[in-house]
Amino acid sequence: MEAIKLLANIGQAPLGRLIHYRALSSSFREIKIKPDPDCPLCGANPTITEPSTDKKEMTELPEITTLELRKILSDGFEGILLDVREQDEYMMAHIEGSELLPLSGWPSSAANLPKNGKYYVHCAAGMRSARAGTWMLQNGFSDVTNVAGGMKQWLQEEQL
Repeated sequence: MEAIKLLANIGQAPLGRLIHYRALSSSFREIKIKPDPDCPLCGANPTITEPSTDKKEMTELPEITTLELRKILSDGFEGILLDVREQDEYMMAHIEGSELLPLSGWPSSAANLPKNGKYYVHCAAGMRSARAGTWMLQNGFSDVTNVAGGMKQWLQEEQL
């Protein structure tokens, strides 16, 4: 509804506020949101000033399931299985043979990786690894695949 109001230029949009609706009590709560001064789109010094037409940003990242990864690993995979979760997540559970490189340290930490290797990238559920994999493809890595479902799916399969 808020998008329609903005597009139609009617009413008052809740810019800078989040409207939280509680369905069980049919009540609303308004939360004020502070702007991020470092935001590349709306911050003090925006670097995004127009829609991008750069095909580099539209790179397709190949994706496999955790079941497919299990088969690849059992067949003697010789590439790099990259875990982009944080150290504490890795310590709780990880895939044997994976290398930890937390996404929070990117891009500087990833810049030292060899660009000609075969990479399978995973995280907790597949979102952070998709960001990491897309960044890798955009920055000269040629063979990168995202593992959909990540560690959550991997651990669920172990319980079956």
